[in-house]
Amino acid sequence: MQQTKVNKTECPSPASTAQALFVQRGLRLTRIRRTVLEFLLNARIPVKAYDILDALRRDAPKALTPASIYRALDYLLQEGLVHKVGTLNAYVACAECCPERHAPVFMLVCPGCRKSREVNDPALYQTIFSTMQRQGFQLQGDTVELTGICPGCARQEQSCSI
Repeated sequence: MQQTKVNKTECPSPASTAQALFVQRGLRLTRIRRTVLEFLLNARIPVKAYDILDALRRDAPKALTPASIYRALDYLLQEGLVHKVGTLNAYVACAECCPERHAPVFMLVCPGCRKSREVNDPALYQTIFSTMQRQGFQLQGDTVELTGICPGCARQEQSCSI
C-alpha cells in the first residue's frame, strides 16, 4: 500500500514571524526588539513589562534594564506590532500580525484570566468614532478596550454557582 504525503501548513515560529515582520516593514531589528516580540508572540496573553524583564533576564547575555524593555515596547507599539492593554497595564502581540499597520482595534479583555482577544471591525470603530465626535470627544490611543468575562471564566463561574 502506497502512502500519500499530506502537505501540512505549519504555523511559523515566533522567531521567524518576528523576523519576517521586521523585514516586510523595513524596520530595524535589534536583539532586544526581536526578543521582546518573540516573547509576546509565545505568551499569547497580555504580559506586564516587568514580567517580560524578569523572564528575559534569565537568558540575557548582558544585563537588561527596565528602560531597555520599555524602549523596545514603545518601538513595537509605534510600529503596530504590539498593543498596550491599559486595563491590565500589560502588552500583547498584535494578533493580526499584519504586514502593515491597521486601523485602531478593539481589545476584549477578561480580568479573571487576563486573556485578551483583538477584534478588527472597521464598521464598529466608525460607529464609535462618529459617536465620540458628535459628543466632542477624541479617541486617545489606537485601542478601544472592552472588559468582560471570557467563555472559560464564565463556565467556571457557572459551575461554581451550581
